Order: sequence, then C-alpha cells, then structure tokens
Amino acid sequence: MFLQTTPLQLARGDCQAHKGAGNRLKGFSQFVAFRDEAVLKPLYRNQVMHFTQPIYVAQTEDERRTIYTFRYRIYIEEMGKPYRHADHKNKMLRDPLDDQATLLYSTRNGEITGTLRINWGEDISALTAFGESCALAHFRHFPANSFSFCSRLMVHKARRASVVAAALSTAAYVTGRDRGTQFNFVHCAPRLLSFFERMGFRQYTQPFHHSEIGAQIPLVLVLEDIEHLRASRSPFLGRALERSNSDNAANWFLNRFSGIQPNNLINEETTNSYEFDRLCTATSAV
Repeated sequence: MFLQTTPLQLARGDCQAHKGAGNRLKGFSQFVAFRDEAVLKPLYRNQVMHFTQPIYVAQTEDERRTIYTFRYRIYIEEMGKPYRHADHKNKMLRDPLDDQATLLYSTRNGEITGTLRINWGEDISALTAFGESCALAHFRHFPANSFSFCSRLMVHKARRASVVAAALSTAAYVTGRDRGTQFNFVHCAPRLLSFFERMGFRQYTQPFHHSEIGAQIPLVLVLEDIEHLRASRSPFLGRALERSNSDNAANWFLNRFSGIQPNNLINEETTNSYEFDRLCTATSAV
C-alpha cells in the first residue's frame, strides 16, 4: 500500500484533493493538487490564456521511479541524449542530484505528462554541481539557502502544445517563495532562451558547453523582482503579488550585472515569433 502524499502547500486556497483516477498516477493513493488560476498572455496575441493544471510533489520512491522512467523515455529513447547516468537495463534516468531534490510532476488519465526537478542551496552536492556552470561566485555574499536550481524540465510529446511546462514552472516558483529562495538558476539550450526569458529569467554570465547536451546558457530568476516579472509578463507575477516583496536582491542584481553583456547564442530560429503556448513544445530539451 502506498503512503498518502503530503499536501503541496503552494498558496492559500490552491490545494484540493483529487480522488479520481485520472488525476493521479495509476496505483497511487490520493494526491493533493496545485490548481493554478493565473492568467497567461501569449507573446504575440491579445488573447488571454488561462490554465488549471494539477501539479504533484513526489513523496514515495515509487513515484520517483515513475519519474525516472518517464525521463528515460523522453531523453534517451525519444531524443537520443548520451547521459552517462542512464540505466539502460531498467530504463531509468536518475543521478546523484535526485537524492535530495524535490520532484514535481503532472498527470493526465493516470499517466505522467511532465516533470521538473528542484535542488536547494542547502544541498552541498547541488552547490558543487551548479557552482561553476551557474557562476555562483558572483552570488557569494548571499547565503546558500537563498539559492535553488531547476533542471530536468520535460513534457510528454503529446502535451507539448499545452501549458504543462508553465504550470510546473509556476509550482516551482511558489515552492521556492515558500522556502525564502531569492535566486533560481537554470541553464538551457539556445533555442529555449525565449521561453525562459518569458518566464522572467535573465542572462548574467557567459554560455558554456556541456559534455552531454552541448551549448547551454546560464539564467537566473530573481524571485522578488516585481518590476522585471511585470516587464516580461511572467506567469509568476500573480503569485508574486500575493506576497510581500523586497527589492533588495533586485537592486543588487541590477548593480552587479549592469555592465555585463553575455554572448547570446541566439540564431534566427530562436528569435522567431514564438507564442507562449507553442514555446512549451521545446521544453523537453532543457
């Protein structure tokens, strides 16, 4: 018998139980879902887009193994990526960063449709893994518990034209705010830069080459930078405005990085007129 999950307390009134089998992984007990009523504006249209997407936090080893299997299908079988941690015998993709990570996921009709991993700054292994690629030396005056790192964001092929990626990212944002996170770091392929900039992420250092996935652009989200979230029309803005916010980290960031001009690895394909919902089609390549 599986243990019942603990509610993912993302925001007041956002948690509600879903007892239907279509809203959880097959074979698992009741989950408490995150229902995001945030309004998203597509990049190039006036049409307003709403989404209501349950997001779950993995609480049991069975849930985590389901996520590892999903990752293998996307990264190894579908995309053919040469990840050294891939378990080809059991068809799973996990690595040491998963040990202390928070794993979020979404489902549809009892099957997983997307997932995202969050590592927290208190985890020494995460600081070590992301320290050089994310140029954390720039942020050395901030405590480790003000950092988080998102990775392994991927969406099922059939759901990449949906807002699953946006819902997962919003859940990660709210979870970070609940923990007092100031800076969230990611790195992405150049063709995904517009997607993350639409979320509110910014470049602050030079791109690098990853031995397994190629060219990557480090990005950071200043979680309480209301002005930038508003300027980028981030889906996180509504959640940010529900809370008290300080501009200390935002002002520091502007002063620290005002003179830095990273070499954008942007090509003509990247700068085409992507709509926000269509950007979700590319998120399996993070």
